[in-house]
Formats: sequence, structure tokens, C-alpha cells
Amino acid sequence: MSPRVVLVHGAWHDGSCWAPVAELLAGRGHDVVAVDLPSDRPGATTDEYVEAVLAAAGPQGRVVLVGHSLGGLTVPVAAQRLGPDRVAALVLVAALVPLPGSSWADRTRAEPGIMAAGFGRGQVRGDDGTTSWPPDAAAANLYAGVAEELAGTGTQDGPAAVAAAVAAVRPQDWTLTREVTPLAEWPAVRTVQVVCAADRVVDPQWSRTGGVVPGAEVVELAGGHFPMLTRPAELADLLAGVVGRAG
Repeated sequence: MSPRVVLVHGAWHDGSCWAPVAELLAGRGHDVVAVDLPSDRPGATTDEYVEAVLAAAGPQGRVVLVGHSLGGLTVPVAAQRLGPDRVAALVLVAALVPLPGSSWADRTRAEPGIMAAGFGRGQVRGDDGTTSWPPDAAAANLYAGVAEELAGTGTQDGPAAVAAAVAAVRPQDWTLTREVTPLAEWPAVRTVQVVCAADRVVDPQWSRTGGVVPGAEVVELAGGHFPMLTRPAELADLLAGVVGRAG
């Protein structure tokens, strides 16, 4: 039996952001599930994020864990918990990468330039410590370049797709980034890192250099930070290839 594909979203999103890729994979007969992390709940811990991934992975069977953006801080910890007998591969898509013994906040202070220049402008911080995006700011900053990329691929109405994505955005808590990661060392499993060449959220040069996990396979996709929206067929092809090798 081929591994289950567990799709883990990034900041401000939920599992629905993976719908185009999940549908393509399911259409090919793959077992696929998209996780809803508790990321909009103030104070949600790394362990709670990991528990959501483990629940999606199920009690048995091999899995391919896929983390997008902030989801990259969770999937290797989940892999550590599951162990190499159950984890066929890790796939990091435009992802933040945890450093054992450090918090993400510490890593960003020590390594300036991880995030793309100018990213984050327009966020609003709530009294509970979460941040959210007013619709205009989300369209202009979080989804910068998405409408143009879709126009270039000719697959969707760019402004309509961005408006739908913006409507699904939710608040994001940041407790996860302040905690020292529970990751003791990088899991001894195949790791594929997907760099998005025109990423306007995570700096692609960092993703090619300082952010690379030793021994990882680095694959580059054209386009920006959200290939599940702008290039779902390409991303589904990549993930199906990983599953095929793992099976």
C-alpha cells in the first residue's frame, strides 16, 4: 500500500488551502488528508500542532508528511514522533526549517534575511497576541504576485482566486515560534525541499542556502509562495513522484 499523504498548511491558513492539490492526488488514487492545525487559537503549542498531524497520519501505515511555510516547523517534529519506520518522506514547500536547540524567533534573529524583504506589512495584532490580515493588505502583501502568476499560467481568474483565498484567511497565533523546538535532530528520512523561485514570503536565496537541511534533495519550482494555488498540477506531480518512490 502506498503511503498516506498528510498535507500541513502554513500561517493564517487551514487545510482547505490544499484542496486543488488534494483533489489531484486523490484523483490518482492516493490516500491524502489535509490537516487543520489549531493555529488560530491563542497559546496553541508545538505539541498541539504535532498532535493534529499525528491524528491525520493515523495509528498505522507509512506516511509522506508535507509542510508548507510555517508548517515546516511542525512536520519534522511529527516525523520524529512517528519514527523512520512510519515516515516514508518529508516534503518542505517554501518552508521554514527548525533548528534543533533553538526557537524560530531565535533563528530569525541570528539569521537576518530569512523572510523576504517587506513581507508582513499590513498585519494587525490582536489583544490575544494573534495577527490577522485586513483583506486589502492580504491581497497586496500575503498574496503579492499571485494574480499575475495565475494570469501567466492561464489556469484561473487571478483576482477572483486571490479574493477567495483572502476570504479564507484566519488569525495566527505565534506561541509555536517562541518555543524551543522539540526536534532533537533532523529525522533520518528522505527529505525533499521545494524552493519557490519567485517567493515573496520566504526568501528563496535563504531556502537554497542557509535553510537547506543537510542531505536534503532541493527541487525548484517557478512562481511564488503558494504553488498549491498557482501551480497545483506541478506540485501534485512532484508529490506523486515522492509517493511513488516511497511506495
